[in-house]
Amino acid sequence: MVDESNGRGESRLPSRQPPLTGRRVRLRAIFPSDYDYLYALATSEEMGYRWRFRGTSPSPEAFPQGLWHQVLVQFIIERIENGQRLGLVAAFDANERNGWCHIAMVLDPNVAGTGWALEAGSLFVNYLFMLFNFRKLYGEVPDFNYRDLMSGRNRFFREEGCLKDHEYHAGRYWDLHLVAVFREDWERDSLPLLRKLLKSGQDTG
Repeated sequence: MVDESNGRGESRLPSRQPPLTGRRVRLRAIFPSDYDYLYALATSEEMGYRWRFRGTSPSPEAFPQGLWHQVLVQFIIERIENGQRLGLVAAFDANERNGWCHIAMVLDPNVAGTGWALEAGSLFVNYLFMLFNFRKLYGEVPDFNYRDLMSGRNRFFREEGCLKDHEYHAGRYWDLHLVAVFREDWERDSLPLLRKLLKSGQDTG
């Protein structure tokens, strides 16, 4: 059973190992055999401009080093049913002294709109809050990506700032939104969602 309170009627995260498997997707370690898949995703026409390289072409030899630069932890998102790789979640630029970290997700365009991003993201956020003493997790989202996340604003994350005309793409400048998932919001509001996304009877930690 999930322990949902801390004795004062307040929700808290369980103290055991966080789950990496949901109803439809799992998070697993990255292996060298995944590099070709991730390189193709990072340089694809559909996703290359959205991900960290922003349309540039890293060499295949340099790609693994760049992939792990300043990374705290990252996982391949994998479909449980058949082992299909769906994308990547990563936590990087961690500042454990001040209690924050950056997170990012890239999802294969072939599975966009399936809801798997929400499941994978929830598993990852839960993992980070359970194993590290972070107060909040930051995401930097250009406006051309932010439109896909608007439904979660003030529900799953807060917007903390916006850099106007910060990034150049497709012949114009775009705003860069700084968003954050707060630990207290997650513990209060999002754990019930995570439980729905897990396999029947599985604990959230």
